[in-house]
Amino acid sequence: MHKAIPPSADAFYQTHAGQTCAALLRERLQWFWPDLRGQRVLGLGYAGPYLGAWQGRGALCISARTPEHGMGRAAGHALHQSIGPVRECVVDQYALPFEDEMFDRVVLVHACTDAAQMVPLLRAAGRVLKDDGRLLLILPNALAGRLRQRGTPFAQDVACSRTALRTMLGHAMLLPERRDEALFLPARHACASMRRGRRLDIAGKVLLPGLGSLMLVEAVKDVFSAIPLPLRSSQSWYRKLLLPAQGAATQKQGEPQRRSMPEEQAARIPEA
Repeated sequence: MHKAIPPSADAFYQTHAGQTCAALLRERLQWFWPDLRGQRVLGLGYAGPYLGAWQGRGALCISARTPEHGMGRAAGHALHQSIGPVRECVVDQYALPFEDEMFDRVVLVHACTDAAQMVPLLRAAGRVLKDDGRLLLILPNALAGRLRQRGTPFAQDVACSRTALRTMLGHAMLLPERRDEALFLPARHACASMRRGRRLDIAGKVLLPGLGSLMLVEAVKDVFSAIPLPLRSSQSWYRKLLLPAQGAATQKQGEPQRRSMPEEQAARIPEA
């Protein structure tokens, strides 16, 4: 049986469904971060179509493409003609060529296709994120999210459940704070128009909460994750009660009874 190969990100986001999908998700991104004037935003993976949520509104947006997406000939003009030019470069997502704590916001979309590499990716993104910065992931839902979006680049992305994603973020010293979901139906149906897409997302959140094809998760740095806690021996409650009594009994049996202070002074005085 022939297995359909999802189109490349460049090809998908040049279609009507791809442009509508990006526009719907940009509205959700603006809900998370409505005003980023004077801040630096890094888009990692293939985030160029989504950085238009803040491009031209006072934010410095940089799209860092991963090697599998590359840089096409018309990578900036045809794709982003409606949202303005976006600064783009190709980077190794596990060794980002940026200084530590350089960005106020980081957006990850189409950034990883291997679940085993998610933690190194998140750690690399956390390194360039400021201590008070925020990171946003757009990932397929483990509940048939990739199956419903098999005609889009999301079919190749890592799919996670809420529990698995929380564990991955914890290993990367990140802490999830807010969540949202989108595209309850395949993109060819949900992204026929902006009006239809908004209505389907609202209906899905009311009737089928938690079953959206895509998860949008905002995370922050967990400043307490690297602080070592003191190790204490685990003792049951009855053992704690018995230990003082056993210590007192051992002292009575093995050690001579200590005399009081007047008796010790009397013993030191020689007899006449």
